[in-house]
Amino acid sequence: MTEKIKTNKTVWLLIAILGLITAGAVVNKQSSKPEYAGKSEAAAYNNLEDIIKSARSWNVAFKSWYGKAAPDFTVTDINGREHSLSGYNGRNVLVVFWATWCSACNMEIPHLIELREEIAEDELAIVAISNEEPGHLKHFADSRKINYTIATIGNNALPSPFADVSAIPTTFFIDRNGKIKLAATGLVTLKESMAILETEQ
Repeated sequence: MTEKIKTNKTVWLLIAILGLITAGAVVNKQSSKPEYAGKSEAAAYNNLEDIIKSARSWNVAFKSWYGKAAPDFTVTDINGREHSLSGYNGRNVLVVFWATWCSACNMEIPHLIELREEIAEDELAIVAISNEEPGHLKHFADSRKINYTIATIGNNALPSPFADVSAIPTTFFIDRNGKIKLAATGLVTLKESMAILETEQ
């Protein structure tokens, strides 16, 4: 066997090995889910301050509103149904401001999908609000298999603090009594959302 043939075989062998490694990485990336260690996430924290201190991908927002009643508003979902914040009394609520073109928002979607799967709708409402066109949002939601409420602002004027959101994603955690528990700007993971929901004010 000549040296040239040996070299060619070596090159193709290396290409084949690299191809297998790449394919494995893609499969692992596609099948991976957000980290989730069970529903007792709050056990790792003493209070909300502990969660805030440990945050790596988000910052607190609208802190002056913590413990205050969240002002009511109404938005329309991508199927034409109206949703009022007051209609969720007795439930925890996540109000997420986002957009389809926002990379951090897209990274957060799998966490929200799994959160929706983990907690029943009569315990937790998730309303994600964008200012994009309903048709575009519906197509996007269908393509990503989003299982929580997607709504548009439309012509509705939102009250403060919701009207004051200037960065996305921004998430408001509202407790069962309709009070703002925490607001975060940036990607909040599934694990962190579970802990925030379970931890007392």
